Amino acid sequence: MTDRGRGGSARLFGTGRIVFWRGGSVWIGHAQEQAGFHAHHAIQMTLALSGGAVRFRSSEDDWSSYQAAIVAAHQPHAFEARGERVALIFTEPESREGRLLRERFSAGIAALAIDDFATEAAALAAAYDAGATDEDLAARARAVTARLTLHEPLPARQLDKRIERAIDILRERIGGTVTMTEIAAAVHLSPERFRHLFLAETGIRFRPYVLWLRMEVAIASYAAGNTLTEASHAGGFADSAHFSRTFKRMFGVLAAGINVQRIAAG
Repeated sequence: MTDRGRGGSARLFGTGRIVFWRGGSVWIGHAQEQAGFHAHHAIQMTLALSGGAVRFRSSEDDWSSYQAAIVAAHQPHAFEARGERVALIFTEPESREGRLLRERFSAGIAALAIDDFATEAAALAAAYDAGATDEDLAARARAVTARLTLHEPLPARQLDKRIERAIDILRERIGGTVTMTEIAAAVHLSPERFRHLFLAETGIRFRPYVLWLRMEVAIASYAAGNTLTEASHAGGFADSAHFSRTFKRMFGVLAAGINVQRIAAG
């Protein structure tokens, strides 16, 4: 993403594409600068697609290198893969795939055996190189996650149906003002009961989760070619400065430091 109205003064973190689907996204391209310490709600799978390695560190650890790694939800980390073609596949913990991953990778940063999904990773890289449609790129990324969870049993405990419905309502209303009281009423819970159940089921408090959804909307808008200001308003942020600060906290880089490529329609 470049700040299309102000000439980019931010250091370029990377160049590539960002594609969203319900419950996840893929960020794929070439990395340049390091991402500082940050944390986000999504589970992050990171693949080195050009034969090299990606490097991670948690707040107290030295750098460790991986061909493929997975970062648990809310895990603070820094990331570096200068010169590498990489794919970052984000999965929301509330999705079916996310619940499977959350049970297996509940904390920290873990190495993945890239041979377990080498075919799917190669297909994802080839689709990116060929300028595939967003739909095809999303399908290729989701195939990587599906391969990783293919032989996993269903989670012993499913997401509470009331919280599942609450998330659906939140997504429908995220472009406007939403309050916990109205969402709780929509799923027939008291605000206090809803507060505790939402945290227990999702691992995140209600207001930070709303902020995460707003961030998704804003990033998708920015990746579609809108300015920082337009993307900020689409996500319900007060202004581009608020969006940029939140982006930096969640992803470790400035939004203007990511150059998003777009494919021609047709």
